[in-house]
Parts: sequence; structure tokens; C-alpha cells
Amino acid sequence: MRRSLGRRTVGALLLAFALIALGVVSLNYWSVRQDMSRQSQANQLGRLLARSLDGLDNEDSARAVLRGFLAEFDQLREEAAWEAGQLSVELLRRDGQRVFHSGPELGDSRWPEGMSQLNLAGRPYATFRAEGPLWTLRIADPLPSDAMLLQWLASEVGPSLALALPVLLLTLWLAVRSGLRPLREFTAGIAALDLRRDLAPLQLDLRYAELQPLAHAFDRLLSRLSEQRAHERAFVHDAAHELRTPLAALGAHTHVLLHSPDEAGRQGAAAALLQCVERTAHLSQQLLDLARLDPAAGPAPSADFDLVELCAWVLQQAHPQARQRKVSLALDGPEHWPWHGPRHALQSLLQNLVDNGLRYGAREVQVELSPLGAAEMRLAVRDDGPGIAPELRAHMFERFWRGAHAQEPGSGLGLAIAAQAAHSLGVELRCGPGLHGRGIGFELDLPVQTPG
Repeated sequence: MRRSLGRRTVGALLLAFALIALGVVSLNYWSVRQDMSRQSQANQLGRLLARSLDGLDNEDSARAVLRGFLAEFDQLREEAAWEAGQLSVELLRRDGQRVFHSGPELGDSRWPEGMSQLNLAGRPYATFRAEGPLWTLRIADPLPSDAMLLQWLASEVGPSLALALPVLLLTLWLAVRSGLRPLREFTAGIAALDLRRDLAPLQLDLRYAELQPLAHAFDRLLSRLSEQRAHERAFVHDAAHELRTPLAALGAHTHVLLHSPDEAGRQGAAAALLQCVERTAHLSQQLLDLARLDPAAGPAPSADFDLVELCAWVLQQAHPQARQRKVSLALDGPEHWPWHGPRHALQSLLQNLVDNGLRYGAREVQVELSPLGAAEMRLAVRDDGPGIAPELRAHMFERFWRGAHAQEPGSGLGLAIAAQAAHSLGVELRCGPGLHGRGIGFELDLPVQTPG
């Protein structure tokens, strides 16, 4: 089961709080541990006793001074309510003979002069050793164990952390609840959308700068979907209109063929009927090509083939129509050019560009294939027909656009299919010069791709 964003956020912040608390305790642990070593009672008491013993040469007086100091010291420790262990005090004469001892035995190991920290009898001690003209004073103050120190830190820091935790939780809960409210409103707006009818942008104010890009991106998506749907509706409407005309003609010519009283009328109706069937088949094929080249259909399969051979094949297929219209076809390029890519897309592009030149008044159509350095090659289809006026070229790749003065029957899909095929190839189809200073050319620059 998926966890909610709010719970994950609170969990992450609680983990951060736990790590901060651990860091605070660790920092205080090391700080207190160092302070206890530097400011030990052994150091303070040792210096005071050493100064008091310097002027004494009598053992009884020295022992009396030590007992008095220790009595006062024990009373202070009781008032401080801090007991890590019993203090060990030892006074030796210069010859090493013990004069006074209080507390546990800590062995005869030699201690460093002054303040130090030693492990004695299996636990840490803060030690002090002072050498005087008559006496050697040794004091060992047991340091608290890790368990004792952590217990003390918990009692000191724990209440503050415990007080901060509910305040933090309440603040986090309010912040997360307030922060996620715009997302809940956004989700509700999306759930309320009727995608069959309403694709208008939501235009929600998500309040926070981090969420604004999400709202803008979704609104842009809705706008693109709305434009796409309008485009598809227009396409379906135009396709139905284009199909209705030849279908109506088919019905009319079929009626004449069935009811004409003479053979000549039936022959004429049959010829017209065949022409309508060809036109309908051509339009249907163009619609199928558009659907196949649609980006939503996925990437076209690639294959190894010869570009020059493909261009020659397209011109061969167009030869009957060119001979009927008295148009010369030409291919200008190398003998061979191996290539790897989507064959069908390139074939559709060439067929529709050549067909465009044949249909609209050209006397010559030429396919050109030429290198552009080592990384690109240019494929062009040029004709010497009437061309397209510059002010109309912005519309020539639109579906079903044929121009105001087009006399040749057609659907207006040829250049749209060519542009869609170029898009599927990842290149741009653009206008270029025609032949002999007339007509129009269509060019695209293909990357050089050797067969795989």
C-alpha cells in the first residue's frame, strides 16, 4: 500500500528531529566529558592542598590539614548530589613512605606530574600529582561512566526535547495540511473534468511557487489536447467531405451505367465510374498514410536500403502518369547511396512530392540527391510548374488545403503527408528553388546513416 505524501513528509522530518536530538546528546556528551577532565575536583583540590602543605614539616599537622579539607569536600559533594565514586587521596614523604591515605587503593604506578587522566583499577580517573620539598601528594577523582553520563544528559536535555517534539509535530501537521490543500483542490479539479466535452485550462492558483509549474504544465497539456481534438474534428469533417464527393459521383455514374439506353452512355459512365473509384482509392490511401505517419502510432521501423534505388523506384511508379501528362522525369544523384532508416516514410514523402509536381502543371520533375559534407545529404524534388505564391506558402502543408485557384482534382493531402513524413524522419521539409527559374522545390537534409 502506498503511503501518503503527508505521512512521508512527517516521517522524514521526525527522522531529522531524531538525528538532531542524537547530535545534541553526542555533542553535549563529548563537551561534558572534556570539561570534567579539565575541571576535575582532583585538580582543584590538589592545587589547594599542595599550597597548604608546602609550609608544614610535621606529619600530624599534614594529616590534620588533609582530614579537614576532605570533610569539607565530602559535604560539598553531598550538596551537589553528584557522586561518581569515592575520591582517593594519598600523601607520601620524600622517601616514598605513606603518611596519609583516604579512599580506594589505586596501585603504585607512577603518575605524571600535574593534572592527567589515567585508567586505574579498570575505570577512568582524573589524577593530580604534586612534588613538594617534603611531601608528594596524589589525588584521583573517579570520572563518571558512559552510562552515568548519558543518564545525566538524558535528565538534563530530555525534557527540552520532549517539550519541543509536540510543538514540532503540531507545526509540521499544520504546514503539511496547509501545503497539500492546493494539491487536493488540483486533484478535485482534474477529477471533475469531463474529457469528452471540457478541455478548458483549470487556471488554478496553487499558491506556492513550487506548485505553479505543475499547474501551468497541466494547463498547457489541456490546451494542446483541446487543439488536437479540434484538429481531429476538422480532419474528420474534411475527410468526410472529401469522401462524400467521389461517393456521390460513384452513385450517379452507377445509376447511369445501369439505366443508360445506349452503349455509348454506358461506356462513358463506366469510364467515369472507374475514375471515381481511382480517386476514392487514392484518397483512402492518403488517409491511411497520414494515420501511419502519425506520431501517436509510434516510431516507424527502420531498414537498410539504397536511397538512389528508392528514388528510381518512385519515378518508375510515376512514369505512366507522367507519360499521360507529357511530363519528363529525371534523377540526379550518385549510382548508389546505402542508408538506414524508415523506408515507408521516405517513400511516402517522395511519392507525394513527385505526384504534386505531376498534378499541377509541371513539364519537368527532377529528384536530386547530393552530399552536404560528411554528415548530411540533401534530398530535393523540383519542378518547373507555376509554383506557389510566397504569401500562400504558410498554408501549403495544411491538410485539405488546395489553394483558391486549383483546377486539378485532388484532396489537398499530398504536401501534408510529405510534411508529416519529414517530421517522422526528424527533419524539416522546406521550400527551395524550382527548375529553370520557375516552379518550386522541396528540400530536406538527411543525416548520413550507414546501414546497420
